[in-house]
Amino acid sequence: MTQEGVTKFQLHWTATAPQVHPNLPVLQRWRDRFYLEGLIGADPQRYAGIGFGNISCRSDRGFIVTATQTGHLSTLSPENFCEVTGWDILRNQLQAEGPQPPSSEALSHAACYDANADIQWVFHVHSAELWQHSAALGIAATPLESEYGTPAMAQAVAEISQRAHSLFLIQMAGHEDGIIAAGKTADKTGSLLLDAVMVAQLSSAFRK
Repeated sequence: MTQEGVTKFQLHWTATAPQVHPNLPVLQRWRDRFYLEGLIGADPQRYAGIGFGNISCRSDRGFIVTATQTGHLSTLSPENFCEVTGWDILRNQLQAEGPQPPSSEALSHAACYDANADIQWVFHVHSAELWQHSAALGIAATPLESEYGTPAMAQAVAEISQRAHSLFLIQMAGHEDGIIAAGKTADKTGSLLLDAVMVAQLSSAFRK
């Protein structure tokens, strides 16, 4: 697997003032919760210290997503979010505006929203236990050869999202420990993810 956290898509980004969106406080609350749970963050012992995890919600023009390399921050402010306003998955291109550029995994978020009109929230976290137990828990997986931040990963995510209902998990097999949760409401999406992590952690503890 290649280095984590490096933006691979062609980005057309315009620096603007912080985002104003009614769901931004909800995004901030869930992002802080995932940070406390260790599902978003930056750890010198993991991925060469590169920050991991990002979350988003659908907006009128696209979606609001956490900015690139904010994983080390314990809490985020509006300055740490941007709005993705356009994308072309096949051409590996993204358009965005805000105080900072979007997360390196923004193309996969776009794929979820494109493929499934019911999806309003996308949470991408890293959980070694859930990633390792995904098959046992019946979680659909992207192909191992599809690396993070690439059109191949985005297309694989889109194919799973299209077949799914309004609440689901995806194992990003080519993105170490990467898990996507997508759903119609923030609370149901976050709860699905946290419950699955808990089950996976209990399974890991039981096997030791």
